[in-house]
This record gives sequence, C-alpha cells and structure tokens, in this order.
Amino acid sequence: MSVALLTAITAGKGPWLAQSLCKWTHAYLQNQDILPTNPYGTWSVSVLADEDLAAELHLHLQLKGKYITAHDIIWYISGPSIKECFGFERIISLSMATQWLKIMEYQWEKEPMGQYVNGHERNDVVAYHQNTMLPFWDGILPTMWRWNKEGIEVDTKRPGWQTVVWTHNESTFYAHDHWKHHWVHSKETAKPIQKGEGASLMVSDFCSADYGWLHSPEGEEACILFKPEIYDQVSVAAKLATKLYPHDNHVFAFDNATTHTKCPEDALSVMKMPKKMSPKGKNFLCEVTRCDGSRKPVLDSSGNVVKDKMQMHNGPLPDGSPQCVYFTPNHQYASQFKGMAVILKENGVDMDGVKLKAQCGKGRFKCWTNIVPPGTNPCCCQKAMFDQPNFTNQKSCIEELLESLGHGCTFYTHFHCKCNFIESNWGYEKCVYQEYPKSSGEDQLKANVESALASIPLVSMQRFANHSLWFMDAYQKGLNAAEAAWANKKYHGHQVLPESLMMDMDK
Repeated sequence: MSVALLTAITAGKGPWLAQSLCKWTHAYLQNQDILPTNPYGTWSVSVLADEDLAAELHLHLQLKGKYITAHDIIWYISGPSIKECFGFERIISLSMATQWLKIMEYQWEKEPMGQYVNGHERNDVVAYHQNTMLPFWDGILPTMWRWNKEGIEVDTKRPGWQTVVWTHNESTFYAHDHWKHHWVHSKETAKPIQKGEGASLMVSDFCSADYGWLHSPEGEEACILFKPEIYDQVSVAAKLATKLYPHDNHVFAFDNATTHTKCPEDALSVMKMPKKMSPKGKNFLCEVTRCDGSRKPVLDSSGNVVKDKMQMHNGPLPDGSPQCVYFTPNHQYASQFKGMAVILKENGVDMDGVKLKAQCGKGRFKCWTNIVPPGTNPCCCQKAMFDQPNFTNQKSCIEELLESLGHGCTFYTHFHCKCNFIESNWGYEKCVYQEYPKSSGEDQLKANVESALASIPLVSMQRFANHSLWFMDAYQKGLNAAEAAWANKKYHGHQVLPESLMMDMDK
C-alpha cells in the first residue's frame, strides 16, 4: 500500500488513487487478460445532445431578451418541472452553464451594429418615403449619370440636360479619435493619456457622384467648418454649382433635420390656432424674429432677441387661388383671424353638423402622426387643418431659396441614412483621419481634417452612390429596411436589383 500511495502522490493524487492502484493490481494478477482502461472522454455525453432540452433552452433564452446570463440557465434547470422532465438530480455549476451557452453558439461580444431601424415603420415615415421621396428619385433617375464600380459611365442615352444631385450632410471630427487597437509588446507599460475626445471640428459639405465635392479649381468651395449657417451655406453652394456647371440641372438633397425643413416664421401653422374667430384686441398672430441686413437677429438692450408679431402668409385653396387666414381690410372684422372652422369650410371641408374640439389634450399638437381613414372625421380641428394641402405642402426656407435660384430640392426620409451616400464618404475619411498623428492643436486638427476630406477618390464616391441607389431600388420593390440590406449584400455587383428578387427571397 505504501508503494501505491507513493505512486499516487507522485502523480499528484491521493489515497483514493492508491486504493484504486491496489485494486487494479490484484485484478490483473488474477486475470492477465483484463487490463484497466482510462475512460476519460467516453463515460458521458453532453445533455444538450437531447434535442428537446436544447429546444427548451433556446426558447427560454429568446423569451428572456437579448441581455441573458449563465444564471438564466441555472435558474431554468433548477425548476421542479424541468428537473422531473429531464431527470436532473443536482444543479449545474456556473462554469457549466457558461459552457452550455458556448455549445448553443452564444458568444460574449459587443452587439453587431447594422442599419438603424427604429422609426422605419412609423406611419408618417412610411407615407413620406413611399409617396414623396421615392417617386421624386424615380422621376429624376433617367436624367442622371450612372457609373459602374470602375468609374465608367453607363447608360449614356439621357433625355435633355443631365441632373446632378448634390447631397448634403455634416460630420464631426475629434482630436483624440485615432486607432486604439494595435500590436503592443509585452514589456510595454501603460502611458498617461489625455482625457475625453479632445477638440472637435464639425464639417458641413456638398458632394455629387458626378463631380465629387463642390469645390472650384480656384479654391471656391461650399464646405463650411465649425458651425455653419445652413441658409447661407446653401446660398453659396447653389451659386457655385451654377457657376461651375451651368449646363446641368442641379438638385440639392438634405436629411430631414429640423434645421433643414424649417419653414419661414410666418408660415401657416396649426400650433395654438383657435377654432373660432379671434376677439378684438386678442388677434392670433405669429412671432417673427427681427433681423438686420445680414440676417442676424436684432437684440434689445438686455441682450434678448427682438420679436415682432405679424400675420401668417397666405396659402393656396384647392383650386389654386390664394387663401388669407385673416379677414380682408374691407370686411366687418378686418384683419382678424378667421378661426379654424371658417378656414376649413373655405377649403371645402364640410363642417355642418360636425362637432370637433380645437385640439386633443393640452399643450403641443400631439396627433399630427395619426392616420385618418377615408370617410371618417379627424379627431380635432388642428388635425383637420394639418392634413389640408395648403398646410402639408408648405415649403421650407431652403426650398424657397433654391427654387428662387432655379434649382431643385429634396429631403431624405427619416431613419434611412443608407439613401444618403455622403454618410459612406464620412466613414472613408474618418478611417484615413484616424491614421494621422493626434492633433496637437486646433490648427493641426483642421489640417488633418482637410487632408482626410481630400483623400477620397471620385470612383469611391460613385460606388457609394450606387449602393444608395440600390437601397432605394429595393424600397421601390416593396422591401423593408432589413430586406433591403439583405438584397444589397446579395446583389452588390448589379446596377439595379433583378426582377427575380422576390422569387429569390421566397426560396
């Protein structure tokens, strides 16, 4: 026994192995045909080989949501019904539960990021996307230049002048935004780093797949650094596009940010609009910021912005004639606000026998996204007014400016950033920017940003633009955001998505 114990200790074991060695030795002396074997790896099979148990676990984890832990498996297995059904006699350990997660193909990692989908299915977003944005692009596409992935023009037969789309967007570059993952020697020690992202520089610019950034050989450009005033930037960009490319039709495309879609301050608005005529001395007027000759707000002696009250401008009636929401000067109630009931009646809305409240609830206008089914009455007068063409078809300040200069204007749909290829431009340029040394000051930051902006070749812009057009083509064929992403990955080499797309998706 002492020899067996010494052998067991040499192997790093204890008395149990010593007793087993004695037992195996006596058994061998009695019958040399029976040799002890090592059963390691052969005595059991993972219980997850039971398909019923694996399916139950998968379903349980799916119901728990995306933030699951190994403890969720332990708690589930500990349930009396599960223990009885699958014959569990004891609770599994935390390490075993972690191994089960790996066997079921779960990995501990950062969640993969794809296209934003929140808001894609909102009624107002879908309506604008299907009824406004996509038909607009479908109308101008035959007059646009098209490029393949090598930058060679395709489909050269275009009627009339070419349409050039100048797409706009902003992006911010940070001084400390540089590569953080690289090969580090084992003897390298931690070094103090600067806190935060450092100084920032916002870039706002226009580009097209046909000409690249809106820059002239003489150095004129539409790019604005720091904090751009969008109205002034659009004015400069529109005039520069006309000067550089006078024989093209120019369309400027913006995202649907409120700074871009902002209407003039005297535009028609249902906010706080009363249902009945305004009484004398309390006329319903809009507040307009008083500006100087350079369109800068005028401040009073206390530093506050000066506001003037004035009437809202006219809107068109269904027959195209102008409609004033205030009574005419020769009317009994000259210059008084008519009230929503009178305005709706002038727009052809039958208000006889219909009792609508002025608005739903208190405070801000809340029901503007509601869809009113045909043949039913809206929930309130504000909603009825909001759905009238003279309210819904109002043009923003940018639209009015561009139309006055002879150019077109369109806005991308909310939550559909894949339709704006300039987003891919920013990604390309930030990859280049991150390879530069950290910016020591604002001058170096500006120089690095300008160098990164100039690094992207035109052919890459054309590929990005094709990618955006593929997405819009997928939306035109009735695909949603997730399906469009799948289709563009599968048919990335096509100019347009094939007609067999829907059949391929059914397979």
